[in-house]
Amino acid sequence: MEQLVKQAKQGDKNSFTEIVLKIKDEAYKVAYCYLQNEQDSMDAVCSAVEKALLNIEQLKKPQYFKTWFIRITINESQKILRKNNKVINMDEEMQGAVTETHTEKQLDREDNIDLNNSLKDLHPQDRLIIHLKYYMGYTLDEIAGLVNLPEGTVRTRLYKNLKILRKKLEIKEVYNSG
Repeated sequence: MEQLVKQAKQGDKNSFTEIVLKIKDEAYKVAYCYLQNEQDSMDAVCSAVEKALLNIEQLKKPQYFKTWFIRITINESQKILRKNNKVINMDEEMQGAVTETHTEKQLDREDNIDLNNSLKDLHPQDRLIIHLKYYMGYTLDEIAGLVNLPEGTVRTRLYKNLKILRKKLEIKEVYNSG
């Protein structure tokens, strides 16, 4: 992929297209995690493609193209979120992504609904950190680069929010069993 990035930096549009096609689904998932809306998510990715194409010569290290592009997608998602001033809600597509992950397979459908409802209460960036870590397999260092926060802050926010989720789910379990 590095060779394609180098060619894209030299103006080869076909190489740029090939790179973007390889990571577009991942960028869409990140945008959707923020925006919770299919059309807005596609708009964010399209804007990210446009910005990346116009600014690819600014990318210093070709091996970081994917991280750079995902960061642009996050920025575009945040712009749309601010512009629309939307309330973020988890919908069926995101619920489907949660049920397909290996960490959630053992949960039954009701537990998944509780988890999704608890996740939607988190700040969009905190939800994104959890999504990137547990659903997309990013390391804390990679997440820190994507969300533009120190790794220690990402770790703290991740574990703080996992604790909040655990507590919410325990309360729901006690309430449902009693």
